Amino acid sequence: MLRVSQLFIAGLAVIAAPGLQAECTYPEEVLIPDGAASTYEEMHDSQTYVKEYMAEMETYLECLEQQDSVLANELTDEGELNDEGKLLHLQQRREAIDTMESVAAKFNEQVRVYKKANP
Repeated sequence: MLRVSQLFIAGLAVIAAPGLQAECTYPEEVLIPDGAASTYEEMHDSQTYVKEYMAEMETYLECLEQQDSVLANELTDEGELNDEGKLLHLQQRREAIDTMESVAAKFNEQVRVYKKANP
């Protein structure tokens, strides 16, 4: 059942809100170097890129929240509240937060690998 609802929400992304998607720009994911083969400078630069990526993701989430406030007052042709757009933004928000957590975990793991390889 969960998979069906995910497919439904994904379908809404394509059909219901193509204009909304264009306004909030999803950042490109940052590449994290292999800690065992990286120099200090590469790891330091990677930390900077991860921080910039996280800031861009926060901006993306703020954009979704701003659009949610617009959607809260927007009515469909049938006079109902635009729940499809709000569901889409909820799914996008969850995916963005999951991605942020994943990037942070990957980076922290590579920092530990770097420290172990370079005592």
